[in-house]
Amino acid sequence: MGIRALRLKTLLAVAGLAAGGALVASAPIASAASPDGVVQSPQLDRFTQGQTEKFWTPERLRSARPVAQDAPKVAAMPEAASPVLTPGGDQFGNAQVARPYTSDFKSRVTGKVFFVNPRDGLTYVCSGSVINSTGKSVVATAAHCVFQGAAGQQLWSQNFIFIPSYDNNSRPLGTWNAATFWIPTTYFNHGNDGFTHEDDVASVAIAAQGASKITNVVGGLGWVSNNSGVINGWDTHGYPQEMYGGQNQLHCIGNGRNAGGFNGDTYLFTNNCVAFGGWSGGPVINSSNQLLAVTSGSDRSTNSFYARTASNTWIPVLNAAQAAGF
Repeated sequence: MGIRALRLKTLLAVAGLAAGGALVASAPIASAASPDGVVQSPQLDRFTQGQTEKFWTPERLRSARPVAQDAPKVAAMPEAASPVLTPGGDQFGNAQVARPYTSDFKSRVTGKVFFVNPRDGLTYVCSGSVINSTGKSVVATAAHCVFQGAAGQQLWSQNFIFIPSYDNNSRPLGTWNAATFWIPTTYFNHGNDGFTHEDDVASVAIAAQGASKITNVVGGLGWVSNNSGVINGWDTHGYPQEMYGGQNQLHCIGNGRNAGGFNGDTYLFTNNCVAFGGWSGGPVINSSNQLLAVTSGSDRSTNSFYARTASNTWIPVLNAAQAAGF
């Protein structure tokens, strides 16, 4: 279809964060060479658990906000989903997930991402999910949540944390620090340009907490290599800050089909769910608890675009993380 949607960009600042006292990790060390087809961030100088909790206070978590899209380029009010398939779903197809989030597998492995953009030193939000990797230490999210550079520019998110089953500032399964990221080389080459891309996927290596690894604590999704085709009855989860406040986990059931991409693959595309700012990186899950795609963006005309777990995008970044022991 060749539709290019503005991505769910995170641009709204936390007032005063760049001012004195912000705990930003020190300069990262160089990373090892990455396998073909992927680019790895420099390994992150991670906070201790105490430093993480000191920086990511409840106030800072609550006030980190995304902007869904550049307002002048979109309608004042998004159009409704057509049709709504989610039981209890609102006009956009979205419904709150039943609490406690830890009691259902899909909501348990879904969590909220927080990070600092090095361009401005301000805090932002995305969504993500835990993956059952060989090293039990991988989170899947969107590439634009970890990579902030222009084409070929080494500029990566900092102070990146993942909170599984996040619930209105509650952290029932802990706060987990990122160690490093991998994105497809194609995404690195075109850069974070504010638009959806079908290669908008990333693997996040999550640091262990002592002997505890995130997948052993939370559980993890499987995945399927999914390059194209119609897929019906999937369930996407995330934390939309825009329109919904970001403190509750929402989900939407949809049927997906192909939409033409720009890098040789196709999006998973739906009219049944309208994604809002903060949902970026959230998982699209099938009935077998396998990852099919991650949320990339929406054009607000009932159309949402998901970057598939394609054999030439997602599989390489996952394999790179697993080869590194994660």
